[in-house]
Amino acid sequence: MRKPFFLFVILIISSFLLGACTSEEEKAIVSSAEKFAADYVLEKYGVTVRFTEYRFSPPDLSKSLGLHGYIEGDKKKKVFVFVNYDPLSIETLSLPEGISKKPNLK
Repeated sequence: MRKPFFLFVILIISSFLLGACTSEEEKAIVSSAEKFAADYVLEKYGVTVRFTEYRFSPPDLSKSLGLHGYIEGDKKKKVFVFVNYDPLSIETLSLPEGISKKPNLK
């Protein structure tokens, strides 16, 4: 009777430890993707964005995540960036109407 209980406790503890590792890895990926995307939008379009949500693609399809947010100063101006996180690159970018690329100044 004690053996099943002991195995159950070990299983629960293992789940928490594995979940914590994945959670920290996920946080690091999201943080670097958000910084990369925000820097990209600021550099190319001259606007600052804030991200509020993210969603990972299934890992067997791609190493990417979608970031949802808004233009700083106006939460109604929605932004979506689809970021490949291995290696970091922008796959898709959706900005509100009226925001265009900055001209190349050389």
